[in-house]
Amino acid sequence: MASKPAGTATRTPAGDVRGLLLAAALRVLDENGEKGLTVRAVATAANVAPMGVYNHFDGKTGLMTALVTEGFAQLRNAVAAVVDTDSHVRLQQAGVAYRAFALRSPTLYRMMFSGQCTPESDVADSALGSLTEIIRYGQAAGTIRAGEPFDLTLQVWACVHGAVSLELDSSGPPGTETHWSFIYQQTLDLISRGVAP
Repeated sequence: MASKPAGTATRTPAGDVRGLLLAAALRVLDENGEKGLTVRAVATAANVAPMGVYNHFDGKTGLMTALVTEGFAQLRNAVAAVVDTDSHVRLQQAGVAYRAFALRSPTLYRMMFSGQCTPESDVADSALGSLTEIIRYGQAAGTIRAGEPFDLTLQVWACVHGAVSLELDSSGPPGTETHWSFIYQQTLDLISRGVAP
């Protein structure tokens, strides 16, 4: 087998470049916020030419769509990873996983629900679907009341999303210290009571 001549560049496979760019975009977003998310910043962080962002994502808009889609995939995986056999604990732990994801990637989390870019619908749907499966599991165990599982999913999501959004925006009552972790746990307890039979 002939060896490569010295000085010959090795070309990175296209799928790898896309992955590198997406990982770089997540880092840029975490470190510099949405305003810092530029084609040049992402290309520099990935060590590729700016044209690579256009080739793989059709520019910044496509990159943002891919980021939001990746965010929903990560959220789905975080919630789906909760597999405790106790249905009450499973619902609580799913809520904890949801908040942990939002606190770990607050800028991405805000982008996901901002409506400024549309994720791939099957990925976004599957994120809520992982919560719906937990609702169904609780209904089968008798710890969650009967009803359309997706309707209950939306009600649970509205509660956790509201609590997390308030925390991310530091929107506590003026002049008071807000203990978000305690409030969130109380919110999860409220949800558990609200969906009980």
